[in-house]
Amino acid sequence: MKNKQLVENILKHVGGTANIATAAHCMTRLRLNLKDTSLVDEAALNQVEGVMGVVNKGKQTQIVIGTDVANVYKDFIELTGLSEEAAVEENLDDVKSDLKKKKGNLLTGFFETIAGIFNPIVPALAGAGLVRAILTIAVVFGLDSSGNTYFVINTIANGIFTFLPFLLAASAAKQFKMNQFVALTICAAMMSGSWAGLIAEGTTTFSFLAIPFTVVNYSSSVLPMVFAIWFASWVERMIDKFIPGALKIILVPCLTMLIATPIALMTIGPVANWVGLQLAAVVTVLFEKGGVFAGLIYGGIYSAMVVLGIHHGMVPVLVQGITTQGFNYISPASGSANMAQAGAAFGVWLKSKNPKTKTIAASATIAAVTGVTEPAIYGINFKFKKPFMAAAIGGACGGAFASFFALKAYAMGGPSFLNFAMFIGDNPSNVWLVMAAFAISFIVSAVLTVVFGFDENR
Repeated sequence: MKNKQLVENILKHVGGTANIATAAHCMTRLRLNLKDTSLVDEAALNQVEGVMGVVNKGKQTQIVIGTDVANVYKDFIELTGLSEEAAVEENLDDVKSDLKKKKGNLLTGFFETIAGIFNPIVPALAGAGLVRAILTIAVVFGLDSSGNTYFVINTIANGIFTFLPFLLAASAAKQFKMNQFVALTICAAMMSGSWAGLIAEGTTTFSFLAIPFTVVNYSSSVLPMVFAIWFASWVERMIDKFIPGALKIILVPCLTMLIATPIALMTIGPVANWVGLQLAAVVTVLFEKGGVFAGLIYGGIYSAMVVLGIHHGMVPVLVQGITTQGFNYISPASGSANMAQAGAAFGVWLKSKNPKTKTIAASATIAAVTGVTEPAIYGINFKFKKPFMAAAIGGACGGAFASFFALKAYAMGGPSFLNFAMFIGDNPSNVWLVMAAFAISFIVSAVLTVVFGFDENR
């Protein structure tokens, strides 16, 4: 068992297995729900080799391990005999809790809902984007863009964007606690080729019960399906209250479809589609007209958005840009902020005298360079404050560089040095300039961290 010593040391300082009610993990933390938190020796835990930090949250003790937490968790479960729990989303719970206490619960809930809907489908979008990038590289090296091989791979790359509403319907139904298959049926009705056929014939308006509405092709759309399924979930719950048990299986789905689908087609869909297009257009204009200032501001504040969890609110904008324009201007700036966090953590590694801090900083730097910034943010930079400020400045510099050259991302994914393929597009220099923006962010943040210094005794 590779992590046996680490697990045993953790157990020793949390009151042993008997004191643990449940154990789970997120992207970087081991999360232990304890029966008696007074048995936790936080100072001793922080000194354990392999532990980057400790966050106490009520009866839950969160132990920051880093990107190897999944393997540590497996050994933890095997050694303790506890039941394995599903992985949970990474977040800074104490900050979010403070937001809720300050009557920010609605806003926080909104961003968490957005994350719950879009995060599950991001890997599929990122994978398709990588396929598209590989295809672009293959064409540069001689692949015939009019041949069958190109056609098949291109179909694989673009299929998810054409039928994106189906993925959103399934994910939204799960988030809104609605029957997923009913949600997919509503999506199928809105995505029916009948509407595309009418549009092809020049029909722009139709009617239902003599009520006219705009005909929209929802292929590749983002917001319409999310709002349609939210409304359908509300209809489903209302109907379910009044239908007798024996008839629920037939009448609840039937009435949900008959009520929710026409309303979605007549009002929710067209309005949400317009809002989505305008949102993408506004962001595009901001980056095209705002010049260096757009990237400077976004690159500078993005890491703070991550800490607050509100960066999830940008995911629909990113997806909308990719599906409607084939690119977005945001990812090069947010990627600069990510690489700035890596640079700040590297600066901590250079400056630190404490062997444990050096080890944690080195691990956090490597993780951040690959796009996983949580260990750098929560385990090092935010903890020491000044490195986090240095990262904000570095992110602003890289973001300004990216927006000055109007750099683009052509696919979804975690922007990083490792995920360079998402920046490969029609302009060959785009990817190299993005890497330059990332390098600027990294170097500026590292230098400022070394110059400003930090208090290692925090």
